[in-house]
Amino acid sequence: MDYFVLRFDHSYRKEDILALSRLSSRIMRKWSSRIIYVFGFAVGLFAFLSGILMLWSDREISDLTATLLLFGGLCLVLGFFRNRLNAWGARKQSLQVENLTMKFSDEGLAQSSSKAAASVPYHAFERLYHYRDRYFLFVDKLHAYILPEDRFVVGDSADFRAFIEAKTGKTVEYI
Repeated sequence: MDYFVLRFDHSYRKEDILALSRLSSRIMRKWSSRIIYVFGFAVGLFAFLSGILMLWSDREISDLTATLLLFGGLCLVLGFFRNRLNAWGARKQSLQVENLTMKFSDEGLAQSSSKAAASVPYHAFERLYHYRDRYFLFVDKLHAYILPEDRFVVGDSADFRAFIEAKTGKTVEYI
């Protein structure tokens, strides 16, 4: 018997991958992500302000001034859009399948698509999260199933938390 069924017409949406990127930067890469962000922001701000000061004092644009302005601006822009860039890269690397169906039954998660079929037992899930109206079932640190609440066809998304906690023996963490 299938307790919960999710259907995806064209794989994951951009918003789903972006939510996964933001979640992983908060839970998996917590300190390294923040250190890289602060370091990149500080270097970018220093280079950009140095370029502005050189531009203000020289009255003409030298190669060093243009390089500092360009490098500083690039560091600042990349720092602000790092989650979107991570999501873009992950989306490019993921398999684009059509008619993806995920079914949760007594045995585990069974997924089928136009390209392949696979099944995952419940004990394979290491971590369970709920973030921005999506459930994330992590198989390991690098692989997760994204279950948006609006994609449930059979079963109610409000009842899914109790179901998955009972089957896996782990609690769903709300972030």
